[in-house]
Amino acid sequence: MLRKLLLAMVLLGVGSMEPVLGATAAQVNLWYENWEKAKAQSQDSGKPVYVYVWEYPRMSREDWERVAKYNPCYQMSHFTLTNQQVRQVLHDFVLCALEVHLPPNRQFIHKHVPGLLPDADEEQAGFTAYRLPFHLFFDRSGQKVFQIYGYIPAQWFVQILEAVQLLIKGQGAEADKLKQARAYARLGHICLELELYEEAKKHLQHACKLDPDNKTGAKADAELDLAIISIPDAPAKAGRFLQGYLDDHPHSTRRTEVRYFLAVAQYLANNRSEAIRILKQIEEIREAGTEQERRWIEFAAILLQQLEAQ
Repeated sequence: MLRKLLLAMVLLGVGSMEPVLGATAAQVNLWYENWEKAKAQSQDSGKPVYVYVWEYPRMSREDWERVAKYNPCYQMSHFTLTNQQVRQVLHDFVLCALEVHLPPNRQFIHKHVPGLLPDADEEQAGFTAYRLPFHLFFDRSGQKVFQIYGYIPAQWFVQILEAVQLLIKGQGAEADKLKQARAYARLGHICLELELYEEAKKHLQHACKLDPDNKTGAKADAELDLAIISIPDAPAKAGRFLQGYLDDHPHSTRRTEVRYFLAVAQYLANNRSEAIRILKQIEEIREAGTEQERRWIEFAAILLQQLEAQ
């Protein structure tokens, strides 16, 4: 019972037991602490399973109070899983929360997340898995369809949940591969935003294979993100692709973002003056259409200031 109360406190982001005990069923998502029970419920309900692998703090209360806000499990539990929109989408999933150090959870973790757990000596020395929290998604048959790790802000986590649902709905029929292509392109973009570049490349490349003729736009989006990922290794080649994208997509909602990365590519290709010219063009944008566009304008202003100070 104590474990369940602690888990509820963490997932609800509260500091005492009273709000948990007083919450209504509509306010609280039901979390299983056992994978087999969650899988059985998934088979009965037809809902996919979201497994949240987390870590309860193994330190003194004083130390925890000092570092809690920097802990990704704390951030995920307090900021993302308590988000109203996230909770609403989570109602379409069977939910399972597994604390990484509890012995009953070891078999699941060793099978589905190999390498996450340390050996006994490392754990006794105070090991903390750097990839926690870990997020895994399974269809009703128990087949894993997607995984990702770390703290994920609510706006991105909602999109992950929706993309996972598309992946599962797209299983089977040949025509549904196009739905999966869109989902993989979206998941790849989210991984890029979260700076999980290897995971991003894998999903983006899969999107290109599923939509080779770009019927859904998945291939075009995925190729753009792959070009952005390639900037550090091949800035000149990436720059040519990004310029071509701007020429071919004059009305793209991602034009400001692409221009920002084109400036980065030009700078890394030793074209500093061209990078500054592009950044100044971005600076001249007076009315940003979206929050995302405003973000890239702010990034461009910071980079321009740094380049001009060199």
